[in-house]
Amino acid sequence: MMAMLAGLLSAPGATAQYPNPGSPAHGGTPTPGTSAGRPRFSVDATVQPTEEGLETRIDYRLDRGELLFERRNGAYRGAYEVRVIMYKAKGGTQVAGDTFQRSLRVATYTDTRLRGADIIDHVTLRAPAGAYRVQVVITDLVAERASGTEIRLEIPEETKQFVWFSDLSLGTATDSIPSGASPRDAFTPVPSRRFGLNLPELVVLGELVDHRAPASGGGAERYKVAMRVSNDVQETVWRGDTTFARSGERTPFLLRPRLRPLEAGSYRLLVELVSPSITPPGRQKPVPVRRERDFRVDQTSQNVAWESRSALDVLKYIATGAELSEMETLDDPATRRAFWERFWRIRDPTPDTETNEELQEFYRRVEYANQHFSVGTNGWRTDMGRIYIQLGSPDEVVSNPFNFDRPPEQIWYYYKLRRAFVFVDRDGFGRFELDPTRNQ
Repeated sequence: MMAMLAGLLSAPGATAQYPNPGSPAHGGTPTPGTSAGRPRFSVDATVQPTEEGLETRIDYRLDRGELLFERRNGAYRGAYEVRVIMYKAKGGTQVAGDTFQRSLRVATYTDTRLRGADIIDHVTLRAPAGAYRVQVVITDLVAERASGTEIRLEIPEETKQFVWFSDLSLGTATDSIPSGASPRDAFTPVPSRRFGLNLPELVVLGELVDHRAPASGGGAERYKVAMRVSNDVQETVWRGDTTFARSGERTPFLLRPRLRPLEAGSYRLLVELVSPSITPPGRQKPVPVRRERDFRVDQTSQNVAWESRSALDVLKYIATGAELSEMETLDDPATRRAFWERFWRIRDPTPDTETNEELQEFYRRVEYANQHFSVGTNGWRTDMGRIYIQLGSPDEVVSNPFNFDRPPEQIWYYYKLRRAFVFVDRDGFGRFELDPTRNQ
């Protein structure tokens, strides 16, 4: 498997998806909320208030091209099953679970492969307060194949706080909401919480639950909320605020940050109630009312610094000889951008979908290298970063931090490749470099 993955990273025309990177000391594991195999799907979970109490909503999204359709009675039929099981995070006891079957019927074979025709749906369950591992498995009932993933979820005790936010859902939405319609009617979830060229379309769906009595005077009470987006080093990269009118004890809302292109990486969005300030009985100071949600921004043609010749440097790790030669001739932003787009287009394992899995995996490895191997320079420029980007997570890592006769070292083993890489820290500052005498 590792040999195959190495080949996919070094040549265009890949036809498979990478495993996601994990700790160098462990094998790759799927990103929570994204299935590891086919049918590929993404899933997210939120805890929402209902008239009967708190409810867990599982949103999922898969391209219809992931399903096998069979021809029957002049049309094409597909079917799949969603199985959701909730286990206690500690102890693993099953607390809740259910299966849900869905079917699709289209007129022509072309309709079974329509680009962008994603299946977007949800299921709901109830479980008591607690921390859970939520296992989600989708089975293609025609192809008889299944894939799954797990999500971590915490269901709180039903709060007695006067005002609170429900969990936030991230997605996209139509520009307007028809009169009398709910904000959810205009909302399309993005369960993976990954955004690329559609980042400016990101919206936030939630509810503000307010148990206080309505304000006297008959006028509509208004809420003011502040929004802030921070990166993985807690720097604020965007902030804004908005107001909306109260619509009873539960006020659904749809916030539109209108974000500009951000660098590829991990981000956190915070929504906080600014006014009215809420001081519960027995308290002398207002309490914060807020909710957060993480999301990721993928590398796209919009967030690469094309003005710099170094914008394409990281691609040299997987470029062909002809591509390396061409890169030396790119001397302006327009030609560099065109090259980058073509470079990834020919490596897209699923060109009929909006997602380029190879591009996503490559930049996930770049980000991992920057987070774990940066000592005095960007992690992707180090020897460890290069090997990790090219080959992925090693099968085993052996650390020898205390050697009497030589510097600290790490050995990365790739068993199926029959390769081992020895890195040494010659100056003791964590700058591990390949040992040329032990790496042939």
